[in-house]
Amino acid sequence: MRRLRQHLLATGRFTRLGVGTLYAILRGAHLVIRQCRSWFGRFGQSKPLDKEEFQRRRDDVTAVYAPLPAGEMTLCVDVKRVYHRPEKGAGWQHEKVPANRPARYHKSDTRTDILGALAPQQGQLHLECTPKATGVATAQFLARVVGELVAAGWQRIHIVMDNASTNGAALKEAVMVPWLAYLAIHWTPPHASWLNLAEPFWSSFHRAVLQGSWLTSHDEVVAVTTAYLEYWRKHPREYRWPKAQRQRRRPAALPLWKRLDAIPINS
Repeated sequence: MRRLRQHLLATGRFTRLGVGTLYAILRGAHLVIRQCRSWFGRFGQSKPLDKEEFQRRRDDVTAVYAPLPAGEMTLCVDVKRVYHRPEKGAGWQHEKVPANRPARYHKSDTRTDILGALAPQQGQLHLECTPKATGVATAQFLARVVGELVAAGWQRIHIVMDNASTNGAALKEAVMVPWLAYLAIHWTPPHASWLNLAEPFWSSFHRAVLQGSWLTSHDEVVAVTTAYLEYWRKHPREYRWPKAQRQRRRPAALPLWKRLDAIPINS
């Protein structure tokens, strides 16, 4: 919207034009501007992106979603942060607040991080709840998952993850040293977390588990996550890249009287 305003001012057609006025003009014309998911040139990003570097990293990630040689698999790793409101007396601040304002609570005490590792082609899923996804917790989770996969016969594991500092710290932990020879790390570019197929999984997880739920403790998050993991392993799902386009619904048939009106009548 700001770029559109700058463009209109540059044309000289407007001497003064506010963002609110521009919104009102578009609303009056029944036009809605929606922010598009963009990987390059995003408004407000901290530093400019190198287009060639982005394309290299993008192609490196998408290549591991294609069929791989025997003994190799792709594993998408990501973290889902869940906030839960504790019952009164657990994590509440000891301070005087006005009677018309509800008591506040410590946000750090109402958080559970869910570590997830999804094998999109094989439909395998690993989930683990932790109070905070630190580098140590992430490393222990990855070591356990990779150990199970290597024991199952996989010789090369391509891991797709974002550029979070905890991910880099996890790979440097001592518990990961025995497994680094089996791993190939593929980092998603900045502002392109959508290249990680764990993102659409978290969307479905949110709709199935978190949406409409009222979780009050870490144990409740663990319980619903465990139940969902058991359900998933009974009903695994494969994620493909690129995503299959959603089929459009057929238009409804016109009523008979409208179809009769469309028939030409000889005069």
